[in-house]
Amino acid sequence: MQSTFKKTLLISLLAGAGIAAHAEGFGFYALIDGGIASTAISGGKAKTGTTTEFITGGFAPNFFGLTAEKSLGDGYTGGVKLEQGFLLNATDSQSYAFGGNTIFNRQANLYVKGSSGTLVVGTQSNFAFDSVLFADPRSGSNYGSSLATVDIDGALGTIEKGAISYKSPSMNGFTLGAEFTSKNNTSTVATRDGNAVSLTYSQAALGATLASYQAQAVGTSGTVGGLTYNLGALTLKGIALNQKTPTYNSLNTTGVGGNYVYTPTTTFDFGAYTSKDSKSGYNTNTYAAGVYYKFLKDLTVYGQYANVKNSGTPSAASNFTWSSNANFIATGQTASSVNVGLLFGFF
Repeated sequence: MQSTFKKTLLISLLAGAGIAAHAEGFGFYALIDGGIASTAISGGKAKTGTTTEFITGGFAPNFFGLTAEKSLGDGYTGGVKLEQGFLLNATDSQSYAFGGNTIFNRQANLYVKGSSGTLVVGTQSNFAFDSVLFADPRSGSNYGSSLATVDIDGALGTIEKGAISYKSPSMNGFTLGAEFTSKNNTSTVATRDGNAVSLTYSQAALGATLASYQAQAVGTSGTVGGLTYNLGALTLKGIALNQKTPTYNSLNTTGVGGNYVYTPTTTFDFGAYTSKDSKSGYNTNTYAAGVYYKFLKDLTVYGQYANVKNSGTPSAASNFTWSSNANFIATGQTASSVNVGLLFGFF
């Protein structure tokens, strides 16, 4: 009952995290998410109102990808992965998403894998971001999850360009990863050099992750910790982060929640999040829930509600979408969003 929904979430939201298993040769995959969102902003002294609009990726990012893989002998396999993020409602200034306005903005790498682990060279996901998606109570939804605070205000990158990474084989449920991003001129963030390490455990009902990262050139760093526990139809999740940026000295984000598989075709999720930085006064609270109904093979219709209140800082991110509506709310304001959409996975 749970495997179908979990597989969709893991592939759609961890789509940069690992190498998809497939037969030797060429492969194609894609994820498409589009719908309507209505956001009402109330309270505070700034301008308020309601905006209803078409949204690309209310729940998950949009992308398509190509893989080519072949045996290298002695138990090793080599391959190439190319992945492009895009918007269904693209404008001249925002023609791509989740990786920048470049070709193959999410993945462009060479990898070698075998019994000793996996080595990846090129554009790939940020290992610390992978840990966030692993433990986020709502699997990193673009409305009502930890992503708005962690990735926008906390400045955690989702994609690393010019990176080299290694992941060990699973040993008694543990997987160790290390990633290094050198100074390079291919990134829209100038000379973004840094590193990340992660340790993930997944065995039986229990999952856990711990990651640390730093991007030296832009002055950001942080740690990520998370737990997941499966109780049959119910999976509980918890996440905690501490981030340091040029703006925030110690931005702490926590979230609890999970998902419940009601029937083989219907799943609910829920999450509650708090983010605070004592020095700046940053203080947001987020409550969100979603329902997902798979009515055709690989096609899911969903609805979600998110409520984000800014009780402190002059400005806080309220969602993680490409939206014409303001993604930020001022002190004392609350953003309430309702989003319905279609999610199609071709894997």
